[in-house]
Amino acid sequence: MRIGFIGPAEGDVAALREALDFLLGDAGADTVIYMGEDDTADQLAEECLRSATGGADGTFFGAALEAALSGTPDEIAGLLDAEQELERLDTLRILPPSPMRAIEMLDDRIVLLVHDKAVLAEDDIVNASVIVFGRSKELLLKRFGTRYFFSPGPLNQGQVGLLEREGDGRLAAAAFDLSGRPLWREVLQWRTAKIMVAT
Repeated sequence: MRIGFIGPAEGDVAALREALDFLLGDAGADTVIYMGEDDTADQLAEECLRSATGGADGTFFGAALEAALSGTPDEIAGLLDAEQELERLDTLRILPPSPMRAIEMLDDRIVLLVHDKAVLAEDDIVNASVIVFGRSKELLLKRFGTRYFFSPGPLNQGQVGLLEREGDGRLAAAAFDLSGRPLWREVLQWRTAKIMVAT
C-alpha cells in the first residue's frame, strides 16, 4: 500500500496535476491526499469535468454520443483522455476542513492527517504512529518519541511525499521532486518491547 501526499498548491492547478500524475504513475501510489485547505483540487476537478462534458446536454454521456456519431478521431481521443483523467481524480482525497482530521491505516499503523498540526491535542495523537500535516514551510520528517511527523511542504517547492508499506511490514517515508527524482527515503523505526522468558 502506498499513499502519496501533495502539499498546498495555492491555486496552481498545473502543478497539482503534475504532482498527481507523478504519484499515481511513476510512484505507484494507491491513493493521493491533498494536504491544502484551498480549492485547487476542486478547480482541477472542474477543469477535468468541463473537458469531459462538451456534449449538447452538458454530460459526459452526451459528449460521448456526439463524438461517436460525428466526432473526429482527435475529438474522440480528447474525450477518452478526459475520461481517463476523471478516473485518476477518483484516487485524490481532500482533507476535511480544520480543525477536523482524517485517519488512514497502513496495516497496524494509524496515520493521522491534518492540515495544521497546531490544532492537535495529546489525545488526538496518542494512538497515531505517523502524523502527516500540510501546513509547513518545508518538506519535513521528524521523529518525536514514538511518533513521526511528516509534511510534503508547499507544492511550490516542487516536491511530494509518499508513505509505503515495505515487503517486510515496515513503513517507509519518501520524498520526490516533481520530475520523479528521489530526494530521500527513510524506513520508519519503532521501538518494540522485548520480553525474555527465563526457564
